[in-house]
Amino acid sequence: MIRFMCFLLLIVSLSVSCSEDEAKSHFSELESFSIDGLSADFIIGADYSVEAMAPDEFDLSKLKAVFKVSDKARVFVGTTIQTSGYTQNDFTKPVVYLVEAEDGSKTSYTVTIYKDPKIKSFGIQELPNVVFTITDQKIEGEVLNGTDLSDLTAVFSLTENARLLVGEELQVSGESKNNFQEPFNYTLIGASESEKEYTLTITEASNNAPVAIAGADKLVLVEEGVGTAMVSLDGSLSSDIEGDIAKFEWLENGEIFASTASVEHEFAIGIHNIQLKVTDSKGLSASDDLLVEVRLVGNYQPVDADASQETINLYKSLGKIANSEQFLFGQEHPLSFQLGSIRHDLSTSDCKEVTGDHPAVYGIDPHYMLYKTDQEKETHINEAKHAYQNGSVVTFDFHQQSRTDHSIYFSDLSTQSDKELVYDIVNDKNGTREWFYAELDEILNIINNDLGFPVVFRLFHEMDGNWFWWGTSTKNHSPELYKEFYQLAADYIKGKTNLVLFAWSPNAQVNESYYPGDAYVDVVGFDLYEPSKTDLKSKLIDLSNFAYEHNKVAILAETGDRNAYTTNDPDFWTSKVLAAIKEGGSEVRIAWVLAWFNAPWSSSQDDLFIPNSNSSTESKDDFVTFEKDAQTLFQTDAKALNIYQ
Repeated sequence: MIRFMCFLLLIVSLSVSCSEDEAKSHFSELESFSIDGLSADFIIGADYSVEAMAPDEFDLSKLKAVFKVSDKARVFVGTTIQTSGYTQNDFTKPVVYLVEAEDGSKTSYTVTIYKDPKIKSFGIQELPNVVFTITDQKIEGEVLNGTDLSDLTAVFSLTENARLLVGEELQVSGESKNNFQEPFNYTLIGASESEKEYTLTITEASNNAPVAIAGADKLVLVEEGVGTAMVSLDGSLSSDIEGDIAKFEWLENGEIFASTASVEHEFAIGIHNIQLKVTDSKGLSASDDLLVEVRLVGNYQPVDADASQETINLYKSLGKIANSEQFLFGQEHPLSFQLGSIRHDLSTSDCKEVTGDHPAVYGIDPHYMLYKTDQEKETHINEAKHAYQNGSVVTFDFHQQSRTDHSIYFSDLSTQSDKELVYDIVNDKNGTREWFYAELDEILNIINNDLGFPVVFRLFHEMDGNWFWWGTSTKNHSPELYKEFYQLAADYIKGKTNLVLFAWSPNAQVNESYYPGDAYVDVVGFDLYEPSKTDLKSKLIDLSNFAYEHNKVAILAETGDRNAYTTNDPDFWTSKVLAAIKEGGSEVRIAWVLAWFNAPWSSSQDDLFIPNSNSSTESKDDFVTFEKDAQTLFQTDAKALNIYQ
């Protein structure tokens, strides 16, 4: 019982304490101020200034302030507590009074006593960024060269009861205008009619040179038979801090070819060193350089000399798209794969349900034809046919199972022979090459007999990673071993069909050490997930340059952000992918961008690479914006291009 009573007393005590804390005053206001023995009205300003005038003979060194502050507040000067009518301070210079409320809140007031009239502040209404200094009865400021000072309005503040004149004319702050081109005097008259002369001087700064901005380097591609290109040049971001630029000049090899800020000029094929020269009204100049390169688009021919005409047409169409400002959008298994199940009726796609249109590129993995049910095989064959019949591109990527363990991932392999598959296939050991060719035959049978139209076959991708059995973990791995492996497969496929374009895509970026050679590759790309905009832009530019140097077509072979629609980037497709391509401008030249599939073995939005009908409004709206952009091509757009014709 005693313990219980003590507990109650403690609770009551705490409650009282809390109530007392909550009741403490937070007011820290200086309500009135005066000086003992000085007949003057102190004005407390909104800026916490306290000002008054004193006669010339009045001693300011030891004065007692009489003040009133908020109830329960204390007053300090420095660390010295102040008592109204008692504590002395030196007022020959401004004194800061700190008013502290009961709860610790604080407000500082600056008390200034003037003995003679002063101009406290000065400015020019039309020149708000010019700072004026007031020292020793001088008012000084500096303006940009060329500033018109002929008819400007002064804005000033004076000590109490003072007035300001120019000659005999009374000046009104914010109203009176004067010619400030030459120094002149203000007459300041105080309350006791004492006079002071202030000299106002406004100095023009030295003339600044203009800034020339010619813009980013230009790369323009033209087709065979076209010898020139019209190129837009824009120097309108050039500037002169003092005013407008008087003259623009565009030069090549010292010769002026245009004299306007922006110009359309015809350039021949080649590299042109261009200079923009700008001149201001005082004759000062500045220049900026840029490169304009006009390149001839490659004459794209498949590496398979026996390629069908439709295969050739497809390749040339992809080349034209890659070298335009547009690109195709694709997805892996867009019709058949959805969260939670496989669609066998192929009546729609997540892409169409969100945007109203299917992708322009269908990624199909023969893995789901060779190793799954007959029904699933038929579904994916029909999916590929749907793409072709509606004008879309079909690209194969083969996640081939290993021979014995039937796994695509090296970490899942337990059989030594599977860990040596690439080496054994290349060296024709233990019957592995025969097995390898037999698997390729199954795919070739589908291409030749079930489909009968061209596909872009992306052979053994991400070879420079360690996760697949054909990757860096395999026995005697080296870039040379991989290249032999790729070439072996390509040669075999070329001997069995004329309906394949060959694609090569390392992981994350161009890795030239694994490049199988120009005789074995039609399409080059890389697979990059969760990219930043800056990184993607840089790598796409490198890829585009690599493709140009080797006369190949570039693609972003795989991309996406697995958690984009739950935690990361609901605007992934516009803020990362589209933004990177747009900012890259003519330096990014790709035929397509392909998103990975929406996993049918999952029901989580975490496993989406494009939004579906159940995704957030934000992510769906972003994907619709992506689809509607003039640079992106979906199935309806692709069909209109007749890419197989």
